[in-house]
Amino acid sequence: MREVSAKDFHRLLFLSLCLLLLFCLIILQFYKVQILEGKKWAKQARAQHQFSVVEPYKRGRFFANNTLKKGHIEKSYPLVFDVKRYHLYIDPIAIHEGVRDEVSDKIGELLSLEWKEKNEVRKQFDKKSRSRRLKMWLSESDKELLMAWWRPYAQFKKIARNALYFEEDYKRAYPYGKLLGPVLHTVRDDRDPETQKALPTGGLELVFDKFLQGKPGKRLLLRSPSNPMEDGLLVNEPEDGGDVYLTIDPYIQAIAEEEIEKGVRSSGAKKGWAVVMNPNTGEIYALAQYPFFDPSDYRTYYNDPDKVDMAKVLAITDCFEL
Repeated sequence: MREVSAKDFHRLLFLSLCLLLLFCLIILQFYKVQILEGKKWAKQARAQHQFSVVEPYKRGRFFANNTLKKGHIEKSYPLVFDVKRYHLYIDPIAIHEGVRDEVSDKIGELLSLEWKEKNEVRKQFDKKSRSRRLKMWLSESDKELLMAWWRPYAQFKKIARNALYFEEDYKRAYPYGKLLGPVLHTVRDDRDPETQKALPTGGLELVFDKFLQGKPGKRLLLRSPSNPMEDGLLVNEPEDGGDVYLTIDPYIQAIAEEEIEKGVRSSGAKKGWAVVMNPNTGEIYALAQYPFFDPSDYRTYYNDPDKVDMAKVLAITDCFEL
């Protein structure tokens, strides 16, 4: 057996020390990543593979009074309630450039978008983002139409199926149309960016906002090509808002609105209003005015200086001549 020379011994010692030092550096790096910066890297990993969406809540409803006359069937008549709608989103990074024009054009075709809307939709595909909203307030039938095209298309083009997805939301609906419009008012299409709660435009929606407001929930979703966006882990359950019962009788209100319209038109007046009240209790059975305010089309009134007064309750704001 050959004796190890001093030179070879020094070489082995130096190599061993280098390996030991390298091993210590790896241990220190592991300690830095796992212990000192563990929360930071865990957050980045979750952002890459997991994200959260708002789980919507139902805002409280307004109910009319239908028990003014004995013998009437006691049935609740909602004047306002929420209906489920969907917002359309895409993940631009998951949709490669070669199909972006085709996908954008098809979405515009299926949703019957105007030229300007189609251009805005196409711009979202080039954003460096994992989530871009294309269209708000789509119906269930719109969603089914899009998904019937998207599922086989995404599979054929080898695109992640959740590169196009929907978020649920609730939108105010008015079964009686403009009835009691300026008194009820509505909520804006957008939400408070911090709380994700509804923003009232005025009227009883604003007065009773703290009772009508619900609390949004939270759902965690995975960024997986095979994971549909409709699934996920519900972290916080949404809380629906409380209902408000009014003394307004829908029949008396409808008659009052019809008669005040006739009166204004026949007299050539600019506007008019009427209040029907129980003098013994002070209960308001009808509060009508003309021209009408349609809460489902509130933007038209607030964007037109000639129509903005229609959003006011004239019996309260204009009850005295100036």
